[in-house]
Amino acid sequence: DDRTCVACGAREGLSFQHRGRVGMGGGGALPRPDESLTACLPCNQGFEAHLSTKALRFGWAVRRFVIEQSIAYRVPVFYAVERGWFLVGRDGLRVPISRGRARGLMVEVYGAEYEKWENAL
Repeated sequence: DDRTCVACGAREGLSFQHRGRVGMGGGGALPRPDESLTACLPCNQGFEAHLSTKALRFGWAVRRFVIEQSIAYRVPVFYAVERGWFLVGRDGLRVPISRGRARGLMVEVYGAEYEKWENAL
């Protein structure tokens, strides 16, 4: 993530962000690169609280089933600095994609729930 918060572009006070919730202390398994991002502390905390819908909408967080099924690589991520959508591969490499493709992938993974997130923001 080029040492930058994916959500706001901050370059200081950064932390590791699990895209899927793991609970206090994290899980036993190390997340793959597609299951994690860089976020500043305020954004990281917000993803679990007041920014939770926005985090899901922009791929900064994913539902539990996405992690359980090992399909985080299919959920695109919006990067604030680039102002664009990317797929993050299992190897951590990012590939830019169009907004339309990002939306299509989100609907494939989440269905009508994604449309609710779009309308909520």
